[in-house]
Amino acid sequence: MRSDLGPGGRLVAAGLAAVWIVGGLGSLAVGLRLRPGVLPVVLGVLAVGYGWIWVQVVRTGRRRPWPFGRL
Repeated sequence: MRSDLGPGGRLVAAGLAAVWIVGGLGSLAVGLRLRPGVLPVVLGVLAVGYGWIWVQVVRTGRRRPWPFGRL
């Protein structure tokens, strides 16, 4: 399987995944512990999900297609 990512692309994708997941977990912690609210929890879940998409990019070495086709 050929990788769509250039040299260092997986490294950048892994960094993005880590940033989004850690940021999402931090937002969840703030939303659940320090300042209870719906918005930080929802944003935290979305950030962790986006980080998980980047994890998939790292694992496969291929960019994810846009789900809605070309706009």
